[in-house]
Amino acid sequence: MILDKFPTADAFYKTYWGKKPFIVRNFVDSTLMETFVDGDTMAGLALEEDIKSRIVTNDSSGQQWECEHGPFDESRFSELGARDWSLLVQNVEQYHTDTAKLLEHFHFSPRWLLDDIMVSYSAPGGSVGPHTDSYHTFLVQGIGVRKWKLSANPVMDKNYIEGMDIKVLQNGFEGEDFEVRMGDVIYIPPHFGHEGVTLETAMTFSVGFLGPKMSEMMAEYAAYLEEEESRDKRYLGEGMAVDSGAFSISSQEQNTIRRDLINAIQSDDFTRWMAQYFSTPTYTDIENIEPRDEPLEEADILDALQKGEVLHRAEYIKLSITTAFDGALNLAVYGQVISNALAHKPLIEILDRNEIISIKNLDGLGEQDAIITLITQLYNLNVLSFEDW
Repeated sequence: MILDKFPTADAFYKTYWGKKPFIVRNFVDSTLMETFVDGDTMAGLALEEDIKSRIVTNDSSGQQWECEHGPFDESRFSELGARDWSLLVQNVEQYHTDTAKLLEHFHFSPRWLLDDIMVSYSAPGGSVGPHTDSYHTFLVQGIGVRKWKLSANPVMDKNYIEGMDIKVLQNGFEGEDFEVRMGDVIYIPPHFGHEGVTLETAMTFSVGFLGPKMSEMMAEYAAYLEEEESRDKRYLGEGMAVDSGAFSISSQEQNTIRRDLINAIQSDDFTRWMAQYFSTPTYTDIENIEPRDEPLEEADILDALQKGEVLHRAEYIKLSITTAFDGALNLAVYGQVISNALAHKPLIEILDRNEIISIKNLDGLGEQDAIITLITQLYNLNVLSFEDW
């Protein structure tokens, strides 16, 4: 289960994604990790009303857990004691953007499925018990030492201890124990058992990828269709025959309705909606995302690039890109499609590759006016920023 080095992107998807857990030692450099959120800052975040946080306490026997949800009063932390508790804060990449730099190590992953970076700060003995998750996660160890028990196969026994606020497997699971230290990373597929226990005061950075349920997507797409009458086609029963009289829905009409629904999913409307849906932030309402306080004009952007400035996308910005039937790319951010023009395709492709934008590659991106227009829009939405601006 311990690998000599991180697998290539191709090997990761073929061999490990959703199939096998693994551990890689020293995956993230300790110098970078020293810039990430610390315990005091996490405690401060847990005081905030709009930030999701939890404190999980456990007894030393490993049989009882309690979960409290934030926001917390500052006095709560002085009551916790020296052992057997964990503070967990979600969406830390949005509130402490230096921590978002961790995502640079996971650009090969499906970033459009990224849920968040959840960070735990735990005292010795701290644990949330043996459990499974329904999402893919990379657990990157920060300070301290933790012991992890990992299963080599999905856990089929999903009986949980009753009467507790968190889901702890009643019968545990079969697995192997490992100790991890700063910079080590564990990959855990959905439904694989894992249990961490803190040996020395520790921080763990959990990079989670969560897929939506079919019912959620169907409901959201239906709401999208409803927004415009032109794409919300009504069933009219055209060509109906006598066998659909009274209360009988004939096989022909069943197929007609099924075909209409399939056509709605196979349309460019669905492709645009998908980009919009998967770019929607998980941490806040779209309405709360503010554009840049001091927007720039297109001439300002071009002038800065000509003076040698470069533009980049901050790691905490979530994009989503889908391909339209004509080959154009739908670029979405913050739950809205920003571009679906063929002229923008080269620019969208370098955004997907996480490359910087400079005067050196500007000419290769197509007609300059169209490219500068989109770059300016992305800058003013806080998607792109100048380095050293």
